[in-house]
Order: sequence, then C-alpha cells, then structure tokens
Amino acid sequence: MRRAWLLLVFAAALALWLWRSPHSQSPDTATASNGAPAEPGYVAINAELIDTDEAGQPQYSLRATQISQPTPAADIELAAPQFSYRGDTEWTLTADRGVLPPSVQQVSLLGSVVAHAQRAGSVPLQLRTTSLGIDMVARTADSADAVIMDWGRNRLWASGLHADMKTGELKLKSPVHGEIARLEQ
Repeated sequence: MRRAWLLLVFAAALALWLWRSPHSQSPDTATASNGAPAEPGYVAINAELIDTDEAGQPQYSLRATQISQPTPAADIELAAPQFSYRGDTEWTLTADRGVLPPSVQQVSLLGSVVAHAQRAGSVPLQLRTTSLGIDMVARTADSADAVIMDWGRNRLWASGLHADMKTGELKLKSPVHGEIARLEQ
C-alpha cells in the first residue's frame, strides 16, 4: 500500500511539473498574444515605391536603403529615405530615417531633412530642418521645427513651413529672419 501511495504522489508531482514548465515554440508555430498565428514582417534593401497617375506616368517615388516592417500592423521604418515628386516644381526630399504608417499615405522624415525644389527657369531652392511630414495624397509637406531656406546667395530662417508641392507654393511660419544678397549694378 505504501508503494502505491508513493507512485501516486510521484505521478502527481510529475504531472504538476510538466503542466507548469514553459512550453518552447519554434518560429513556425509561434502565435500572437491573442492566440492567432503571428504574421511575418519584411525587410527590403535598396527598395523603391513608385506611385503613378491614371496614364501610368510616375508622380512620386520613395526610395530607401532599407524598408522594414516587423509585422503587418507595425509602422514601416525607412533608412535613408528619398522622396521625389515631379510636377511643375521638382521636389527631392532626403533624411536620415523615416516612418510610414501602414494605413495612411503620410511619411515622416526625421533627422537632417533636406528638401530641394527646382522649377524651370528659377534658382534652385534648398530647405533644411530636423523633421518633415509629407502627405503623399495631397502632395504637401509640413514642419513645425526651425527651417533654413537657401536660394542663390539668399538665406531665410523660419520657425516652420508648409509646402504645396503641386502648386509650388511655400509658406514660412513666423518669425522669419533673413539675409538677402545685395544686387550689383
């Protein structure tokens, strides 16, 4: 009788230990916290996204040395992004990194943001700031950070900006300070 009792206690202890032990999962059988299988993300190296108009002509492109998204619901991370828009004014915007939410057509450029704008027959324009939000559908760019604008030998400093890339309209936010080159006669 004593032997049956010991076997029963041993079996109960073994069952309890097995029930409480951590269950390891292989990556193939991993599940999300809600019990559904986790969906994999992706990484693309030297990738380019191109949006075209109804005629199939490129309207804008977004290039990056690396585009990654850990899961389908996560933000898309961009390394060294370059956003280009071709209209009456050609815009090229670069930054150290960028973030693109998966459900909206907006990209945030962060760190050493530089925007070049070139319109035929005009002096090229360069804008520098620390962050810039781009609405890819509306073709607008906005920043609430300090901005430096250079064109030719002229320079302006502002506290933010709004740019409409379709119309080429640029609005600097006050206060605005500047250095305008002297016209030589």
